[in-house]
Amino acid sequence: MKYFITIFIFLGLLSSCSKSPACWGDDKNKGIINNSIIINCSPTIYKENYVITSDSIYQQIFLDTTISQTVCQLPNIDFSKETLLGLVATGQCNTKVIREVISLDNEKKYHYKVKIRSCGQCKKEMFTYNWVTVPKLPSDWTVSFEVAE
Repeated sequence: MKYFITIFIFLGLLSSCSKSPACWGDDKNKGIINNSIIINCSPTIYKENYVITSDSIYQQIFLDTTISQTVCQLPNIDFSKETLLGLVATGQCNTKVIREVISLDNEKKYHYKVKIRSCGQCKKEMFTYNWVTVPKLPSDWTVSFEVAE
């Protein structure tokens, strides 16, 4: 009987939001990503994905037009060397995120993929912007986006 109780408790812990093995470890970046960027506010111009190539576009996306100021302190990015990509993704409960950007030279594009690993069995919805810097996007290139679960 103790054996069954122990197994039942162990399985309960594994299916809880924060104890599930899917939650173990850190978020990961792969490919040509230079850095993950944490921006502590939401854009005032909502889109599902972003390709930001200049500081003026960066400031405008977070501009509160009622007060003519950005809505939060934005991290500094050197847009002469980097491009900022953003991709919105959702998951349930706690999540772990695997972000990957690859360069498809023959297609003249970057491909940004975010894979969400939802942890546990709860139904709490999680919404996240995934901001990353990558090497400067050449002017004649495009970006494709993908969210996978």
